[in-house]
Amino acid sequence: MTGMDQTNAMGGAGGVASPPSELEQAQIICVIGGPGVGKGTQCARLVTDLGVSHLSVGDLLRNGASKVLEKQGIDIIAYMREGKLVPKETVQGVLEDDLVLNVKAGKTHILLDGFPRSMDQTKLFEASVCKIKAVMWFQGSRETLLTRVLNRAQTSGRVDDTEGTFEKRYQGFLSESEEVIRYFEQEKKLVKVDCDRPLRDIYGETLHLVRRIFSGEGNEGEGLGIVHDDEELQT
Repeated sequence: MTGMDQTNAMGGAGGVASPPSELEQAQIICVIGGPGVGKGTQCARLVTDLGVSHLSVGDLLRNGASKVLEKQGIDIIAYMREGKLVPKETVQGVLEDDLVLNVKAGKTHILLDGFPRSMDQTKLFEASVCKIKAVMWFQGSRETLLTRVLNRAQTSGRVDDTEGTFEKRYQGFLSESEEVIRYFEQEKKLVKVDCDRPLRDIYGETLHLVRRIFSGEGNEGEGLGIVHDDEELQT
C-alpha cells in the first residue's frame, strides 16, 4: 500500500454548531453520482491503494437509522425507501461524528461518498465543518446505472435496490444535484468521471485525479479537471 501522508489530529471538542477544531485539518473530496454508478466500488479501491478514508453517507445513515429513530423520531429508512433526501441536520450530525473519529485517528484525507445532495447540505457543511476541496461527479447513463443496481440487489439486501426505488433516486439525483454541480463548477472544484466504461478504465482515471487533488495541483483558479457540458445533466 502507498499511504497518503496523514496529519495527526489536534484540537478540542464541540458540536454541530461549533465543530471540533480537529475538523480544520480535514481534506475532503466529495464523490457524487446516481444510484449504481460505482462510487463505493471506486472509493474502496482508493482506500487500499492510497490509504485514504472512505465514508459512505448512505451506509452511515442506514447504520445509524435505529438510533436516530429512537432519539429524534426521524425514520431514515422510510426516507431512503421513497428516494427522498434525509433532513440536512440529521445527515450533518451522523456525518460529523465519523469525521471527528477519523481526524482524531490522523486520517485527514477523506472521501465522502454520496454527499452533498443539495445546496442546503453544502452550505451547512461548509459553514460548520470545513470547506470541500473538490467534488468528483461520477456520471453514467440510466441504462448502465439500472443494470448495476439490479445486479447489486442480488446480494446487497438494501431496501433501495429495487427498480421502482432506483427510478425515484435517479430522477431525484438529477433534479436535486443540478444546483450542487453548477455551484462547484463555478468554484472550479468539479471533476467529471465518465462511468460508461469498464471498471478498470474508470479506476485508472479516478486514482490519478484523487492523487492530483490531494496533492494540491490545480487548486489556484485553474480548475481540477473536466467539467460537464450543460446537456449532460439530462443524460
